[in-house]
Amino acid sequence: MVRKTPIKSIISGLHNAKLLETLSPKFISEKWRESFNIDIGDQFRSISLISYWQCNETGLRWYQPPQAAGSGWLYSQLENFDWYYMPNKYEFEVACKLLIKENRVLEVGVGFGYFLEMCRAKGINIQGMELSPSAAKRAREKGFEVFEESFDDLADRIGECNFDVICSFQVLEHVSQPREFLEGLLRNLKVGGRLIISVPNAAVMRRIDPERQDLLNQPPHHMSHWDEDVFRSLEKILPVKLKAAYREPLASYHVLGMVVGFMRGLMPNLGKTLPRVLINRYTTLPLQWLLNMGLRKLIPGHTLVVEMEKVN
Repeated sequence: MVRKTPIKSIISGLHNAKLLETLSPKFISEKWRESFNIDIGDQFRSISLISYWQCNETGLRWYQPPQAAGSGWLYSQLENFDWYYMPNKYEFEVACKLLIKENRVLEVGVGFGYFLEMCRAKGINIQGMELSPSAAKRAREKGFEVFEESFDDLADRIGECNFDVICSFQVLEHVSQPREFLEGLLRNLKVGGRLIISVPNAAVMRRIDPERQDLLNQPPHHMSHWDEDVFRSLEKILPVKLKAAYREPLASYHVLGMVVGFMRGLMPNLGKTLPRVLINRYTTLPLQWLLNMGLRKLIPGHTLVVEMEKVN
């Protein structure tokens, strides 16, 4: 039986979260096998139910239980897809412009080390942290120092508040305990130092995928959904100040999804089947054409990058 009374928010710590939806782990597992040919495991299928919650204090939305988060084995399978670790990303360009050579920088979740390489080319002093052994190995082979340990262990070994800037790209949404993750980042950051974090922009994803059908935006892959308002609300919870937010322009490969999601949102009372018949890649061609002619560059896309300062 699903608990419908408020539960404790994983970000604010207050008992003010509300239930939005429930999901079947067995159904999700079947879809992963069909779509990616990946077996996400008996442990995931053994979960009775996955629930989707919203924190009324911050607006953060997340999935329970924590055991629904993907294992290292899952990510080792996803690494085999060319699109999973992209060498050039919007957030890499944004972050590089915010860094200076005097900064001591840590990237958390280095993947194959593409951002590390970009920083090295600009003469920036950067180290990495990566808990995937295979990804960490590939980054080390490029000549980078990459830590495979917890934030607490790193702080205890090299000293707290050691970095001027900590970057983490497309990682926060994967962790089941985001407040602990953010507190770990801050423990290793100097006062006055900056966090540069990128996530899928939940405000945009709600338009692209209003029915939350994207397998990669739910467990076992993504465990929480973030937007600018959520990050701004962190100022009430953690010793941070939001300095700036940067929004990736809508990418060409997201145009169709954006148009379909927008048009389905105009038909909320027609159920699910009829809009799917009426709205498809052909009936949406005029809007797709307009966006691809240049208007998409004026519309926020998949990625949100935030720059936050540690204030005390």
